[in-house]
Amino acid sequence: MYSFRTIWRVAAPAETVRAELTRVAARESGGWWPGFRVVEPASLEPGSVVRVVVTAPFGYRLRVALEVTEATDRTVAARSTGDLEGAGRVEISSEGSGSAVRFTWEVAARRRWMRASGPVLRPVFALAHALVMRAGERGLRRAVASGVRKPANASGDPGDSSAAG
Repeated sequence: MYSFRTIWRVAAPAETVRAELTRVAARESGGWWPGFRVVEPASLEPGSVVRVVVTAPFGYRLRVALEVTEATDRTVAARSTGDLEGAGRVEISSEGSGSAVRFTWEVAARRRWMRASGPVLRPVFALAHALVMRAGERGLRRAVASGVRKPANASGDPGDSSAAG
């Protein structure tokens, strides 16, 4: 089992952060998170399944299905299946004039090579997780600071980036 705890600090209200993470799950945004790609979007409502591919900085990919088990304005919990099996939780709280985003993941690697090499490569897997999360924090900070929003546009023109949110 791996236990990952990460805190992102973002200079934006909790509502803005939650809205951006919701847009990522719906694949309306998210290019700001290197290494994290939504391949099957969904809402962040209980019962929804968001399928993602995480590309580690060291070249391997993890395919994961996240079934939302709980969702409030400030919390999303999910069960993870696929290459990583377990559960996770994202909690957003106000912190000063910004927000703190707390990620907690308790997962087990299911890929045979990861299980076999885990005793030796565990620190590498932990570093890969930390690097992907650090890149996500930086990307989210830039996205909310610049006001970049990529909502689905009404015109259907994928080149139309004039919509603001």
